[in-house]
Amino acid sequence: MRIRAVLGLTLAVLAVPSGGEPLSTSASQPSPAIDHRVRERVQREGRARVIVELQLPAGVHVPEAHLTAVAAAAQRADITAARAQIESRLAWTTHRLTRRYQTVPLLALEVGPDALRELEAAPLIVRRVLTDERLAPTLPQSGPLVQADQAWSEGYDGTGTVVAVLDTGVESAHPFLAGKVVEEACYSTTFSGQSVSLCPNGQDTQLGTGAAAPCGFGDCWHGTHVAGIAAGNGAGTGQSFSGIARGAQLMAVQVFSRFDNPNDCGGGAPCIMAWSSDIIAGLERVYALRASRTFASANLSLGGGLFSSYCDGEPYKPIIDNLRAAGIATVIASGNDGATNAISSPACISTAISVGSTTKSDIVSSFSNVAPILSLFAPGSSITSSVTGGGFGTASGTSMATPHVAGAWAILKQAGPGATVTQTLSALQSTGVLLTDARPGGSVTKPRIRVAQALAALLPDATPPTVSITTPASGATVSGAAVTVSATAADNVGVAGVQFKLDGTTNLGAEDTTFPYSVAWNSTTATNGLHTLTAVARDAAGNTTTSAGVSVTVNNTGPALPDVIVTALSYAGGVFTSTVKNQGTTSGKAATRRTGWRRTTDTASSASAARTALTYPT
Repeated sequence: MRIRAVLGLTLAVLAVPSGGEPLSTSASQPSPAIDHRVRERVQREGRARVIVELQLPAGVHVPEAHLTAVAAAAQRADITAARAQIESRLAWTTHRLTRRYQTVPLLALEVGPDALRELEAAPLIVRRVLTDERLAPTLPQSGPLVQADQAWSEGYDGTGTVVAVLDTGVESAHPFLAGKVVEEACYSTTFSGQSVSLCPNGQDTQLGTGAAAPCGFGDCWHGTHVAGIAAGNGAGTGQSFSGIARGAQLMAVQVFSRFDNPNDCGGGAPCIMAWSSDIIAGLERVYALRASRTFASANLSLGGGLFSSYCDGEPYKPIIDNLRAAGIATVIASGNDGATNAISSPACISTAISVGSTTKSDIVSSFSNVAPILSLFAPGSSITSSVTGGGFGTASGTSMATPHVAGAWAILKQAGPGATVTQTLSALQSTGVLLTDARPGGSVTKPRIRVAQALAALLPDATPPTVSITTPASGATVSGAAVTVSATAADNVGVAGVQFKLDGTTNLGAEDTTFPYSVAWNSTTATNGLHTLTAVARDAAGNTTTSAGVSVTVNNTGPALPDVIVTALSYAGGVFTSTVKNQGTTSGKAATRRTGWRRTTDTASSASAARTALTYPT
């Protein structure tokens, strides 16, 4: 099958689930599943390109990052052994080996009728035989829209990370990409009568400097445009804009081949398409370099077909799983068929990151494929970036949306190098602007990425709040039961609450969790004299800061106790009767106040004792 995406490349892919047993023969063993298109092509043309999924003794392929070093080596040995058995069985048949893989249980071949029969007769080492498909290719305004500039201002631009671009090659000498391409590879196939390799050396594989040079016709500008969106840097180019991860480096992988038959090209020839087997080889090369390069993402702006649900039977799944387990996201265009309930392959693989396109007005692009299984939206309409020949051009497509996400991944990788693909995806999804597909038949709602918001969600918050007391002023004298103590507080994420304290230990009321932060302090509970007020601000991550202390003097001295003046004292029968007048001061003032007159009686053992008692202050 051949797949084309607007301004994006499509790939040919065969997917095969893993599982199986050691080589043997058994009449009861079901025959391997053979893609009907393989049979039809062999009958029609006498040969077909296929991807064979190998049976493994363990039954399933496990991403290597989930295995111990010993177990990973054992799994690779099982893959090598199964592959060797197949190659041995096919030795006498009409076939050609096109790709071997080291880490995934796949083998790419060109087979004739006899080779196909031999594969079908080996159910204990062959699980499935699928067609090797062909896929076709599918900023200033968009950078700020996804908050790339805000991330740059916080010190995150993808520096120290690498974005792999599997596409039509990259013009590494382009001023927008100067010094950025640190790895190159080419996987492109010459297949007699159909495709011709575009590797500069004319072979099916080339590694090293110059290997990913773009071809010189048709859509060969595509990879350079995609690379610029992901990681271009406008400094020194005369341009006022840069790509999303302007500090990131690039790995360029050329995976397209030239087709000269108008029937293959759907009309105009020549055209470029990518074989699935070559794309898988490119992804495996990224995986092989993971120890020497800090890969954030692999960008695939290509695809074909339409799938309304996950397509985990496609042959890309094992290598995408390997990359994901190693912390590398495979970011893939959803396709440009305008579908409202389906996306292309390999974007439809559950462990890939699928990307649909929006306009700069946050409207789903008319051409974008969308489905409930879509991961994210990003701008893809009218995006300006680098093109071959040292210039710049504007293009639209999910191919342009995808590197926005691949570049965002590089920024987030720099900020949180230990984050998993799942954690990074969750940060982008939970903080994105939710957009609903309003096209006829559309209903899906998905998030359009916002990088700065995702940064805040992804990073552990290690920044404490700031806080200072605003009232009372330092040196103030306070009194009474309702002294207002207030503070200002701020935090990079948000203040959770402020607790006021007296002398560093005593809480003044409960923590205030709403702005403005204040408490009413009953100062009469404190002793008169000098005291220190502080405020402790807390954020949601548990970071705290204690303000500078504010010294205040508490003065709650009451009125002087009055003297009791006893007059008209009389004594009769052991009972004294007197008239008492209270007088005293209020608030330290010398004014005399009349509190009233009262008659009182008391008893005492003697007149002198009674008189003494009654003249005491009360």
